Amino acid sequence: ANTFNTSHNITAFVDVPKTGGDGVLVARGGFSGGYSLYLKDGKPIYEYNWFGEARYRVRSSQRLSPGPATIRVEFKYDGGAIAKGGTVALFVNGKKVGEGRIDKTEPVRFSANETFDTGLDSASPVSTEYQPPFRYTGTLKKVEIDIAPAELSTTDREKLRNAEHDAAMAIE
Repeated sequence: ANTFNTSHNITAFVDVPKTGGDGVLVARGGFSGGYSLYLKDGKPIYEYNWFGEARYRVRSSQRLSPGPATIRVEFKYDGGAIAKGGTVALFVNGKKVGEGRIDKTEPVRFSANETFDTGLDSASPVSTEYQPPFRYTGTLKKVEIDIAPAELSTTDREKLRNAEHDAAMAIE
């Protein structure tokens, strides 16, 4: 799912065990950049890693109760250009439990060799708060990612196409 330069929602449907559940629900990227939605000490956390230089975390104010839960991250992109920031709201079962700001985002890709994972983070970790694979200890039923249409100028779209092409050529 291409979450770059646009607003998007990430929703995870989980069952939390009676002993509590920790681990990664969804992660894209790694130590050089990416995002991760995970549970630590029973609390949902969304982290955005900007090129390994800045880390933005939004933490839930409360632990999850045992049983089914829906965890949603809403990222509202500032728009107007490439790699802008945005606001993050974290919800559990429809109730807002955290919010924060991401000052800047990566424009095209997090890495050429990192992964997109559900239920664990299989390569280098997005977050410094866990060690891979940090498997989710409950049941992850499903992850949905909803992406709003990007609202970029023709010039910005061309810049992104060129950057993606250049990145692909560098890999070969």
